[in-house]
Amino acid sequence: MEGPFQNPMSDTSPLANKKALTNWPSSRLLEFAEAHPRDVELLAFILGELGRRDVEVAQSAARRVGQLLNRAENGATQNPTEVAAERDGRLEHLRARLEATEARLREAEQRASAAERALATEALPARSNALLRRVHLSETAPTWLVDAARRAFRLRFHPDRFADPAMKARAEETFKEAEEVFRQITTAQGG
Repeated sequence: MEGPFQNPMSDTSPLANKKALTNWPSSRLLEFAEAHPRDVELLAFILGELGRRDVEVAQSAARRVGQLLNRAENGATQNPTEVAAERDGRLEHLRARLEATEARLREAEQRASAAERALATEALPARSNALLRRVHLSETAPTWLVDAARRAFRLRFHPDRFADPAMKARAEETFKEAEEVFRQITTAQGG
């Protein structure tokens, strides 16, 4: 095929154009090596080329090409039954890791759901002049801390989070009082 999309490796020998291989990105070299897993000479050349590059992608690709090269060199001595057993062992290991990850994910979802239920039923702060203590700020708190506390308080005590009408009404009052406290702190700071 002629033109700009010509494959420089279209010859029968993958090493026909070594200069073109040296210009390829590391990921493409890895793909090419994986496409020729039994060509020891090609794998050795690609491993050498990747070894000269000082980037993480090239180092990672070099490790994989090194594995391919070891397999290609030892491939003649390995029994196909052993290769299949090794592959099956790796697959079983991956399945076990996937199942463990899924179990941890289910546990995390259950804990998150329980935490959301507990937060939804949490009592609102008592009505008193101690609301300043409830928002965990002093009148001299820095502006960035006041803003962060205000965001956290809004997320935790916003009236829309409560389904019960009585709790919602109480949350609205508490929310308004807290907003007033935040406004007072900001005003006292001159902001």
